[in-house]
Amino acid sequence: MRAPVSNIPSERIWIYRIIFVAIAIFLILTNLMPLQTTPQSWPWPNILLLVIFCWSLREPNFVPIPLIIAILLLQDFLQHRPPGLFSGASIIILIWIKAFTARSDDKSFLAEWVRVSLALAAISLIHHLVLLVSFVNTTELRVSLIQTILNISTYPIIVLVSHYVFRVKRPYFTRSGRVI
Repeated sequence: MRAPVSNIPSERIWIYRIIFVAIAIFLILTNLMPLQTTPQSWPWPNILLLVIFCWSLREPNFVPIPLIIAILLLQDFLQHRPPGLFSGASIIILIWIKAFTARSDDKSFLAEWVRVSLALAAISLIHHLVLLVSFVNTTELRVSLIQTILNISTYPIIVLVSHYVFRVKRPYFTRSGRVI
C-alpha cells in the first residue's frame, strides 16, 4: 500500500517521526520500570499500540510501517515476549485496517473507534491463541480480556491527547470523499 500523498512539509514529518520514537521509547522504558513490588492484578492498557493505531489512522506519514515494525520488535525483545508474534499480528491487522479505512465512506470517529476496537480484540485473540497452541506459558484469558477492554476504553483519550497536545489531526473530508 502506497503512502498517501500529503501536503505536509517534510521537515514536519521528520519532527513528528522523532517525537513518535521518543514517545515509544519513553512508553517502553516506563513499562519496564518496577513501580511496585507486589504483582498487579489489573493489566495496564498498551498505550504504545494505541498511539500507533491513532497516529497511523490519522496521519500515516508520521509513522511509516518500517518504523512501527522496529518499535514493536524492540518492545517484544525488551518485554521478553516471543519476538515477532505480537508485533507481526499488530502490523498485519494495522495494514488491513488502514486499507479498510481508506476504502470506507464512513470517516467518523465512531467508525474509527469500532474498527480499532475490533482490531485490538483480534490482536489479543491471535496473540493468546498462538501462545496457547504452541504450549507457551500465557497469561489467563481473563487478563487478556481485561487489557483489551482497557485498550478499547482508553483509545478516545489517546485520540484527544494526540489531537490537542501533539496536533495529530485527521484530514477533513468533503461529501465526495476529497481531502480538504
